[in-house]
Order: sequence, then C-alpha cells, then structure tokens
Amino acid sequence: MKNIVLILFFLLINCNHSNKLSEVTKDVTTWNQQKREQYLNNRNDSTTWDNEMLNNDKQLIGIGEFGPFEIGVFPVPKYELLGNDSFKGLGSKGEDFTVVDRTVVMNSFFVAKNDMNKERLDNKHNEVFFHLLVLTDTLDTENYNLNKNIAISRNHPDYVAQGFVKTKTNTIDYFAFVTAEEDSYAIINTRLFNLNFGKTILIAPQKDGTLRSLQLKSPQLTSETIIKYTDSLKEDDEVFKFFNGKDAI
Repeated sequence: MKNIVLILFFLLINCNHSNKLSEVTKDVTTWNQQKREQYLNNRNDSTTWDNEMLNNDKQLIGIGEFGPFEIGVFPVPKYELLGNDSFKGLGSKGEDFTVVDRTVVMNSFFVAKNDMNKERLDNKHNEVFFHLLVLTDTLDTENYNLNKNIAISRNHPDYVAQGFVKTKTNTIDYFAFVTAEEDSYAIINTRLFNLNFGKTILIAPQKDGTLRSLQLKSPQLTSETIIKYTDSLKEDDEVFKFFNGKDAI
C-alpha cells in the first residue's frame, strides 16, 4: 500500500517588511471581523504582498492537473502580518484500503498547530479538516496518475485542498476549504458538503454511472490518527454495506 505525506511548509525570510507589519496586534490568536476586513484590504494593497513568495510560485504555472481548478498564482499578503506563528504548515496524507474485495482510496488534509488554532488543538500537532474515501475499480501503482491532490496555503488564514480520483469510467473531482472562522465545506462532483457536520465523506460510484455519498461525523483527527481511524471504518456495518452494495462498481 502507498502512504503519501505531502507537507507544504512555506518558510518566510525576514527582510525589509513594510510598515504594515507594525500593525500586528499582540492578540493574534483571536480572529474577528476587523481582522477579516484588514486581510481583505491587504489583498488589494501591494505594499503588503510577499513578492519573494510570488516569484517562487511562478514555477507552479501550468504545472498540470491536480483537481478541478487550475492552480492560480496570485500575489498574497505576507503571512506574518497575522503573527509570526500564525502559520506552521499544512499537508495531505493518503493510502489505499481493501474492504473485502473492494479497493478504497483515502485522501486527507490537515493544518498544523499554530497560534490561531492552538487552543482548539490543545496537545495535538495538527488537525484534519477533510477526509475522503472513494471506491475505485482501478489503481495506478507506478505513476499514480489516477489519484492526485494538493493542499494550498495561499489563502492564509484560510486553506484549500483539491484533487481527483479516477475509476475506469468516472472521475471524482473534489475541492475543500476551511476558514479562520472554522467554517469548512467540500464540493465533490457538484455535490456540496458542510464539513462542520462531518469531515469524513465516502463516495461510491455505481455501475450505472451515478454516485452515492455517505457523510460521517468523525472524531477530531490528525495526520497521526487518520490511518488507524480509516482502517477501523471497515468494521462499521454502515460503511461495509455502503462500499459493498450490489450496484457499486
């Protein structure tokens, strides 16, 4: 089985910061409407942009397919405007599972503990904000072109993830995000999921080309616990029946 961990740490170099950096308040852990409005203003203010990051990101232009959206390269405000420790990284973790004789592809996305979420995470190192399991009838164990994903921090303090899983006759496209206000949603082949009511989503393509979904209210998950939790779902009767339906691929 393939266990992939992609950690996207974007380390910033301290250089000649604009005067905007002096506007950072001591209470960086409290997110509110005023900070949201300031963040939106900074997006339009070129003096707050991280130009070094922008130049580095240009290598992503035309990088290829990583989900339903082309990866856009935009100038973004310096992360440290929200506090030096407001961002510590995000990433993805995935693996393939077998439920009886069916193959299930799992992808998950997590945000590392930082000054903005440390109270909620307590002693955890990170937190999964989206957990996807897709039933498939084919795997590419050489090039992995049938299952790709990416986690992106460029909307900090909001984070997005996207990817796809391809079966023999279908493509499952997905996009998910979590905001600083702790709102979290996912779109999977145009179906909308409010992840505040369950971060674990199961998708089972059917033989007639239609799809079935099952949303589970999972416990607080981390990159360290996601594999064990996913493996435990095989023993759940509802999950077992979902993936082994007579009309599933």
